[in-house]
Amino acid sequence: APSRRNGSGVQLGEPVVRGMVMMAASKLFARLGSRAVSVDNLLEAANISRRTFYKAFDSKDAVAAALYRFGTDALVDNCRRTLATEGDLLTRVLRCIDIHLENAATVGRLVFVLGGEASSQDSPLFPVRMAVHDRIVELLIAADRERDVDPLFVRTLVLALEAMVRGILLECDEGRKVTRAQIDRGRRVMTRIVAGAIVGTGPQVPPLPPA
Repeated sequence: APSRRNGSGVQLGEPVVRGMVMMAASKLFARLGSRAVSVDNLLEAANISRRTFYKAFDSKDAVAAALYRFGTDALVDNCRRTLATEGDLLTRVLRCIDIHLENAATVGRLVFVLGGEASSQDSPLFPVRMAVHDRIVELLIAADRERDVDPLFVRTLVLALEAMVRGILLECDEGRKVTRAQIDRGRRVMTRIVAGAIVGTGPQVPPLPPA
């Protein structure tokens, strides 16, 4: 029997199909988690035929990877624009913290779902996550020419930021109910960590966050 999806007979271009599928996937992944979603679910939500789907994607994992790349590319681009002005390493890391936290505040559920998938070395998202770390580290150390900072040091701070964001989202119903209070809490914690790690002591280092 002919499919009822895309019944108008209009041939959709690949960019349009990719956009439709990714929009549907973002809603399904946020509601159900990526592992519970099937290709059939995506077809139904995007209102397209199986044949149309496979013109743009070869699997559900490919959709998740495309959605993850879309989000991380936007994150890196925001970091690049924000860090375009000169600044020391501490200032640049603090700006990066704000970008990550605002991202968690707006699309926290997707950050939690796809970030969880990307943390597994067996996931196709894992290499994308590592590449994103590389790009952020390069952006953070690019302007600090006065000191020879080990990239591993900066990468460790990025990993700590990633872990903190995930911890905040876990406490906020796995990203479903992110509150401004929790975002501010995360900012205080990471500010203390990075200031202590980069500066050591002095007026730039805030006190330990109270419980």
